[in-house]
Amino acid sequence: MDNRINQNSNIKNINFSGVKSNAVEAGMDKGAEKMEELIKKMITDLKNKVKEKVEPSGDFDAVWEEFENPDKALDATHFLLKVSPTGVKGAEDKRYLEAAALIRGSQYGAESVLSLGSKQEILDKLSEHGLEQIIKQKFVSLAKSLENI
Repeated sequence: MDNRINQNSNIKNINFSGVKSNAVEAGMDKGAEKMEELIKKMITDLKNKVKEKVEPSGDFDAVWEEFENPDKALDATHFLLKVSPTGVKGAEDKRYLEAAALIRGSQYGAESVLSLGSKQEILDKLSEHGLEQIIKQKFVSLAKSLENI
């Protein structure tokens, strides 16, 4: 048996400029755009919940907003933004603003504290210019931490 590679000299050079990846053609970039829209809505809805349901001091039930991940390039199935009490004695007027990436149907998730402050400081944080991009970056980072689970 002859194991030599066919040495055909009729090789054509192919220009790949302008060729889009399958991910782009399949709309993967649209998932990232959709995520930005969902984050803006999430922030607005969470601000309203904080105004209505979070007490300035003392214990309260956590409030959150969540959406299904539209960016299938990321392993998380859902993203969550929540405000919760610290549960720390002496810090009854402090609240956590947290971001989380979840894999629904499993026990796995990743979360991170974005801010700690009073009810008003959390509302101020939720009104900060550019917060959408910070949250998006955090969601992507959290989702990447779930890749090998």
